[in-house]
Amino acid sequence: MIDGRFTLVERLGSGGMGMVWRARDEALHRDVALKEVRPPDPALAEYDPEGARTLRARVLREARALARVDHPNVVTVHHIVDPGEDGYPWIVMELVAGSSLHDRLVAGPMKPAEAAELGRGVLSALRAAHASGIQHRDVKPANVLLRTDGRPVLTDFGIAAIRESTSLTTTGALIGSPDYIAPERIRGTEGDPSSDLWSLGMMLYVAVEGRHPLRRATTLATLAAVLDEEIPSPVRAGSLTPVLNALLTRDIPARPDAEALDRLLAEAARTGGSPAPTPTEPVRERPASASPGSVHATPT
Repeated sequence: MIDGRFTLVERLGSGGMGMVWRARDEALHRDVALKEVRPPDPALAEYDPEGARTLRARVLREARALARVDHPNVVTVHHIVDPGEDGYPWIVMELVAGSSLHDRLVAGPMKPAEAAELGRGVLSALRAAHASGIQHRDVKPANVLLRTDGRPVLTDFGIAAIRESTSLTTTGALIGSPDYIAPERIRGTEGDPSSDLWSLGMMLYVAVEGRHPLRRATTLATLAAVLDEEIPSPVRAGSLTPVLNALLTRDIPARPDAEALDRLLAEAARTGGSPAPTPTEPVRERPASASPGSVHATPT
């Protein structure tokens, strides 16, 4: 039992930044998602105790900031368990009933209007987070949960604080998914909220095209492609094509701001525009860390 209140029921997933459990809140008699945020290197506290303390403080700060974000498209943070200097925080979140966008795309690509509506929901979540000073840094299909009514919920903001830890970035550890990370972040520039919008654009490209345009056989090759290779023009995006072209530019100032992007997505959703009826294989995503099921809470 965690904090004398939360009983761990089953593991929902794990990743380099922590583990997520389905847990029972014994005080309120409800199920929750419980995430323990940990650094990629479990030995950090031993060789860099100051870095570990800095990381812990930043995770707490970011979790508290996220808890103040009250938005239907952002996963709700209910509680933070702080074990003190000897451990890392546990973040208690709502347990979202439904599936992830990753799971949805396994069945095949989305229609442009459907993807545009989803994009507006995720963009709305990012705008709320950005207004609170939080950049997500890992927008990808596995981190977008879909409620039973289809409404997207952006989750797993945990790496934002970890990305800021100097002791981690100097090790050369990659924070974020290479497939969706913005090129300026690969170059070591922290970027601004528009870097999250690049990731949103790449996710929407995958959603409608049924493939990732820059994924290569290895992580290094993928990163090199994201940095320099031309992005193939979408062929199934229909009305979403102007959105993808606007977002997936390496010229940061040329990307639309959130307000302009919302207008573009609204227009794409309104006009629709069916793609050509070309046979397409289901989207081949790397396996999500959370196990399939009726509820999801995906760690980074």
